[in-house]
Amino acid sequence: MKYLHTFFFLIIGLPSFLTNQVTNEFIILLISQPHIYILSQLHNASTFIPAHIPLLYTHSYLSSVPNWYAIYPLFSSIINQYAQLKWLFICEPQTRMNLNELIAFAENSNDDYVGHGLYDSEPSIIHHYSFSLDNPYPDFASGVLLSRKILSLFINRYETYTKKIDFIIDVKYELNQLLNELTDTKLVDRPELFCNKNKNTCLTWYDGQYDYSCGRTNIQLEDLYIGIKTFIGYHKTRIDFLRKTWLNDKLNYNFFTNEINETNDNKNKEFIILKENTERGHCHKTFSIFHYFYYTKENLKYLIIADDDTLLSVERVLRLVRCFMLSNDIPMVLGERYGYGNYYDYPTGGSGMIFNRQAVQQIISNCACPSPDTPDDMFLGLCLKRINIPLTNIPELHQAQPDAYSKDWLEHQKPISFHKFEGINVEQVYRTYLYEKHTPSDVTSNHITKDEF
Repeated sequence: MKYLHTFFFLIIGLPSFLTNQVTNEFIILLISQPHIYILSQLHNASTFIPAHIPLLYTHSYLSSVPNWYAIYPLFSSIINQYAQLKWLFICEPQTRMNLNELIAFAENSNDDYVGHGLYDSEPSIIHHYSFSLDNPYPDFASGVLLSRKILSLFINRYETYTKKIDFIIDVKYELNQLLNELTDTKLVDRPELFCNKNKNTCLTWYDGQYDYSCGRTNIQLEDLYIGIKTFIGYHKTRIDFLRKTWLNDKLNYNFFTNEINETNDNKNKEFIILKENTERGHCHKTFSIFHYFYYTKENLKYLIIADDDTLLSVERVLRLVRCFMLSNDIPMVLGERYGYGNYYDYPTGGSGMIFNRQAVQQIISNCACPSPDTPDDMFLGLCLKRINIPLTNIPELHQAQPDAYSKDWLEHQKPISFHKFEGINVEQVYRTYLYEKHTPSDVTSNHITKDEF
């Protein structure tokens, strides 16, 4: 199996005071998740870190710290654990660095909060439509440095913080907002030192993209089933866009809708007619897809649920499944993670949700919609927490359109999905971000024959 690129540290020539003793003054916090595929990358990364540099993983706090993935809830535990801490460096598994020079920079820095700044080009729904051209937020891919001073100030003031945090959507942005508010400190943007790509001046850089090229061949496109939520009012608009972009007759899929135009709509038995339709929430529709997949598609192993205004790269979905769905005996769910307060996290529906058969079986056996219009993705999060199935976050799945994200951040991704068609050229967005010229050749056609459920 081919694994992702991992940490690569240039640690030649470390001064003797760094190599001969453990000081616990410079600590690395690696953004991580409890999945065997990701853990393999963390294991490889750890071999490049000198023993005197503590290397922490965010997922190691999942059982003890609510909302551990939001990062700021970990600050208190880290400070308490490492009394000598002077600098905390937060980064991703593919962050690369000149560790010697990075530590020297930190020791001589007059700034408390330094990294590569990301900027919004317009007010963004994922940032609650707040907008500021002069207030960058950190790109974890390049890493961000936080001093003990700012961490201590944050912890002290957060203890009396009374504003309600309803949703966790974009961790890097929301961390920055809290740091701004509680410490009166803004990120110092040093893109020449904390880089997206390696240059002579870089202390850190991000090299490569997550393309999930595992080299597995035992999972094929024909093993996937796609359930698309729609209703008759979008059959001639949104569905037409899907047919012009990622949808084709080589895929196993159905549209789940409220009614059809018998003369035109269902020539190939693509539509599953549901007995109940809701204007919002769509819990009934999503659970109908679960049941239809589980009981009528017994030969298919993996389920993707998408909205009728979701753009997908099916080829990248396949690569994702090959890397993460390592066992059909263990329930697994992939999605873009949002958090609801301190209660639970959930996969956002518009970006696409991916399940193996065991996860679907556990969900339909243990959970039922409170009402047909209950928000399906949030209820799924509550269900997954109840039955103890972890959600694996896939940052290449996107709940919003490309313009909602920083261009710098999208540049070091291979996006897998985007959501919503309003105000964009749908086909152009697909060609720019999701289209791949070469598609898998080992695909068989599997037309659906049942038209009502």
